[in-house]
Amino acid sequence: MKAIIGIVASFNWETGALTINDTYVRRVKEVGGIPVAIPPLLEIVDVLEAIDGIILPEGPDIHPKHYGDTLSEKIECLDVERDEFELALVKAALEKDLPILGIGRGAQAINVALGGSLYQDVNEIPKSIQHNWIRNGKFLVHPSTRVHEVRIKQDSMLFEILKENLNLEANGEAFIDVNSFHHQAIKKLGNDIKPVAYAEDGIIEAVEVEGRFAIGVQWWAEYLDEMEPLFKALVDKASEYKKKKSGLDDPAEEITKSFQIHEL
Repeated sequence: MKAIIGIVASFNWETGALTINDTYVRRVKEVGGIPVAIPPLLEIVDVLEAIDGIILPEGPDIHPKHYGDTLSEKIECLDVERDEFELALVKAALEKDLPILGIGRGAQAINVALGGSLYQDVNEIPKSIQHNWIRNGKFLVHPSTRVHEVRIKQDSMLFEILKENLNLEANGEAFIDVNSFHHQAIKKLGNDIKPVAYAEDGIIEAVEVEGRFAIGVQWWAEYLDEMEPLFKALVDKASEYKKKKSGLDDPAEEITKSFQIHEL
């Protein structure tokens, strides 16, 4: 029984379409999951009944009202329906211990859902490096181009998941090069949020939720082959969740047992 991974869709105001990036579909399929799109128009309870794990992908800026701030001129675009749906989805999923992987905006959504806040533009941060390699909706570099380094803390799930692909220094620090397409960043940490990776300028690049499989990364992991273990970890955890939800340790074995004919 394969795990079903729900990928939250965004609304395209130009076309009227709800979309997800096909790279997510491919990544989930490659590691053994079944990817499905989640329109941000459904009832949360119905969504959680249907899926075993969640991907919160990159997308528009989160409206600052959700973290007690006012709109800045630096805000690029919004999707208010996705905001309301996604933030509620994160809270409900965490209550059920359903695995979550947030990417780009998705990492920020995890933080905001738990009471954290954002810098509305990284240029607010003194001495910040270039984090947004997109201009006017166009990539300045190929999406798989690694443009800066991040330092990953060893006492993290992220380190354990990616350790085979990390560069380890003699002092024990772990680094990896990543792409970067975000103009916002995590500011105040939400409740139970643990920062687990940083850029060279100190900007938080990845977070985890204490006691849960909920990981958020700022880089667009779906474009980087060395990030495949991250998707594999999500699908593996979602498979465990699926078995627990069904009440079976091994669903196939239990179904087989139920059809066995016992001698009288």
